[in-house]
Amino acid sequence: MNSIHQQVRSKIERLKTGELVFPVDFRGVGSEDAIKMSLSRHAKEKRLERLGHGIYLKAGKVPAPEVIARAIAKKENVRIRPAGQSALYQLGMTATQPGELIYLTDGEPRNIKIGNQRLVFKSTTAKKLSLSDTTSGLLVLALEELGKDQVTEKLTAQITEKLKSIDQRAWPKDLQLAAGWIYNLLLKLYQQTIK
Repeated sequence: MNSIHQQVRSKIERLKTGELVFPVDFRGVGSEDAIKMSLSRHAKEKRLERLGHGIYLKAGKVPAPEVIARAIAKKENVRIRPAGQSALYQLGMTATQPGELIYLTDGEPRNIKIGNQRLVFKSTTAKKLSLSDTTSGLLVLALEELGKDQVTEKLTAQITEKLKSIDQRAWPKDLQLAAGWIYNLLLKLYQQTIK
């Protein structure tokens, strides 16, 4: 019978370059400790790149941080929502991808360095994760993280433009979940777009 390390290597070799790997992917091959030790060895041997605790990548092209964030959320069965500059970037309201991509989650907080970027998972409330992942939910999360003082004329104009094509099904619920100042701002801007 092949050693645990060889069995793990065999599975790794069948993965696509840039695919994410978690210890749970190797359940049944050996004990949890033996699998973790083997993955660590494969990282030292450059077959895998360790991104964070229990998160590896098959050596090669690194996927976009957003793809990694979604893969982690799916694997751990948790919800995530981009916040602050990350939400603005996802909405196309800023052309520069932030160096720190912040995601709110009901999972464990973590901090993962990917190249020159950092992927940050921050614990949050169920209320914030109840916001939709449509434009209106992302606007609420972006504004909440940025704060009232950061709302410039340019940002207001961009928000007004985004509100023209808002998802009408998600909009009322997202608006109700927003903080008072965000509710007032978004409602005022929305009413200007429908005049």
